[in-house]
Amino acid sequence: MGKGEKVVKNLEDSNVLVDYGKGDPLVVGELEEQKGIKLPKEYLCFITQHNGASLIISSFDFYDQVRGMSNSEGLAFMKVENIQETIDDLLEQSTDDPNCEDIFKFYKYFDKKLIPFGDTGGGDKICFDYRNHNQDNPPIVLWCHDNYDDENWNRISFIANTFEEFINMLHKFED
Repeated sequence: MGKGEKVVKNLEDSNVLVDYGKGDPLVVGELEEQKGIKLPKEYLCFITQHNGASLIISSFDFYDQVRGMSNSEGLAFMKVENIQETIDDLLEQSTDDPNCEDIFKFYKYFDKKLIPFGDTGGGDKICFDYRNHNQDNPPIVLWCHDNYDDENWNRISFIANTFEEFINMLHKFED
């Protein structure tokens, strides 16, 4: 069993609550070609089996660099068919950000090198971060839609070095 298959098996065995069926490999291929990226193999194995999955074990802890504190969030995978539309919407909203005073600032609202694959339920996106990484296993970050550091416009918090590391961080929600 390959490395990616092991992560998928772990998710299938205990974590998948509901999904939208299998993700279309053609849609995945189009996204990769359009963005000039390669998505992580573990993610591809999972999403082609469980498109838009909600998980039983879906919470993860991280240091929220945007808010300056430890935080916990939940994950719901996006349907692969919705990823490009989400990117387009976020880039379009970037131009509508009332806090953007010049043409260059709107690029910092949402970076086109971020590829969202999950949602926290509150509008924040869990993304593959290809800004400084062009291989098939980029870091995982949380993009915050409504909070940022006024001084440097930070909306991004690092979560994990790889998709596999991120999946291994998941735990049951604790009050």
